[in-house]
Amino acid sequence: MWRSGSVRIDHKVNQKYMRNALFLSLFAAIAATAQVSGPIVTSSSAMAVSQPMETLAQMEPANLYRGIGGYVERSHSIPRIPSETKGFVPAPLVSVPANTPYNQTANYQPLGAAISANFDGLGLGTPSFAITGAPPDTTMGVSPTQIVQWVNSQYAVFDKLGNKLLGGTGFLPGNAIWATLPAGSLCRDFNRGDPMVQYDRIADRWILSQFAFNNGFTLNAQCFAVSTTNNALGTYNLYQFDFGNVLPDYAKIGVWPDAYYTTYNMFTTGSSFAGGRACAYDRAQMLLGNVATSVCFNSTTRFAYLPSDFDGTTPPPVGTPNYHISWDWDFTTTAPYTMQLTKFVPNFLVPANSTFTDGFGGAVFSFVAFPLDANTIAPCNDSPDACAPQLGTTQKLDTLGDRHMYRLVYRNFGTHDALLFTQSVDINPAAVAAQLRWWEIRNPGANPPVVYQNSTYNPNATYRWMGSAAFDKLGNIGIGFSASSATMNPAIRIAGRRRTDPINLLRTEQTVIAGTGSQGVASSLSRWGDYSAMQIDPSDDCTFWYTTQYIGATGTFNWRTRIASFKFPNCN
Repeated sequence: MWRSGSVRIDHKVNQKYMRNALFLSLFAAIAATAQVSGPIVTSSSAMAVSQPMETLAQMEPANLYRGIGGYVERSHSIPRIPSETKGFVPAPLVSVPANTPYNQTANYQPLGAAISANFDGLGLGTPSFAITGAPPDTTMGVSPTQIVQWVNSQYAVFDKLGNKLLGGTGFLPGNAIWATLPAGSLCRDFNRGDPMVQYDRIADRWILSQFAFNNGFTLNAQCFAVSTTNNALGTYNLYQFDFGNVLPDYAKIGVWPDAYYTTYNMFTTGSSFAGGRACAYDRAQMLLGNVATSVCFNSTTRFAYLPSDFDGTTPPPVGTPNYHISWDWDFTTTAPYTMQLTKFVPNFLVPANSTFTDGFGGAVFSFVAFPLDANTIAPCNDSPDACAPQLGTTQKLDTLGDRHMYRLVYRNFGTHDALLFTQSVDINPAAVAAQLRWWEIRNPGANPPVVYQNSTYNPNATYRWMGSAAFDKLGNIGIGFSASSATMNPAIRIAGRRRTDPINLLRTEQTVIAGTGSQGVASSLSRWGDYSAMQIDPSDDCTFWYTTQYIGATGTFNWRTRIASFKFPNCN
């Protein structure tokens, strides 16, 4: 969520403008200049060590909403780019054999994983909390003892029972942790949101991040805070990385042994698409509080990468690159589309030796291709705007179906390693719909990787979107998502499978909480969620934790969020 006074900032352009000559000529110029073959290397422009978070909580109540403007709704999407202007796309050297997705049209059997914790996170109903924008951009990290939840411009720390651990109001404005940066630092002065929270289980540390920019988008930055201990309430090493006049939008973070990988959609002065950017940040130096470097690659033919995010106790084999997944929907006018797997190997000592390729000798931006069948299209009959219906209103909700959804989970099971992720699709072109698609790709570094599971959960006509998934240590899968239809208010649901279940089948979905209202009836507010988070608990490597938004009563800018946990009984 970003804010500039009370102005709506919207990157979703109606498709009727796609062929506007001025826009196309502008994009062609960007394509010619922004997709460079070499890495972009920067160092942090500002750094410090924070005060303890629990100290900040005692200081902040009088100034909780600093840097926040009025109500804002915004979108992160771009118009589709016709092939003649999209720029150079390398031909793939490696292509995975075509794989027809399974269409699960009936429930398999009961989930068999009882919901345990189930409590409200930040949102309407939180004492002293004011909603200033939508969607909430709900994100969460989980350590063995703590949960940090961040909703667009405020965050809180919970124990596993749902008790808030910060003093004062129990939550802080997003930029509070960067208060010790030098005066004039964007990360100190602006609280813009679009947050990410991760727990680095390898180092036993927390990572907090959001973007910052001035009111004209002429100065833009990404802010990082890396905890100095495993206690989220303690102090943090603080960093600001500048992007000049280009906004680093929709950041997604993956933890890896050699770096913190972060992907962005870049917009010049907050408006003109300038490429998908993949960055590696020097994790070793950030953990120590030293000057840190980032190595980035920017491509104008990629949008909304996901970086792989390590789960479990067995790290990737030494030298394993970080995997990035994207698909070419925004740059291809009609199906069939192609999913792209790219491998990022940064070199912080000799940055020029960094690579972002298919890993098999291809040029920069080359990728392993996953050709998709012609029926794999974006939701809403391949027009992923606001089409998810709600009870009692004609106002539809946005599926954000032009991208894969956070996280791209990586786990090393010893006998094999695997990636897991979700998206929403519409497999019935004759009807406008949104179904939950999930993927398991095994041995992602092999030539070729193996599409082990590729399935659409479609047991009825309910719309399902905004998913997030994870493996437990046994290989069981948990998936959380939003669900809605013309006969129900938007709800939070979970589904999953045991590792011994037949492949491509999810067990029957279960409701975490049934929404009791619909959104945007009076104001045409269509934005929903933006992202959600499914995390696995490091304390047992079995318990799934999920957070996303819901609505308690029909209205606008009155979202709530929920935090829930569950696990399968075969995992102990």
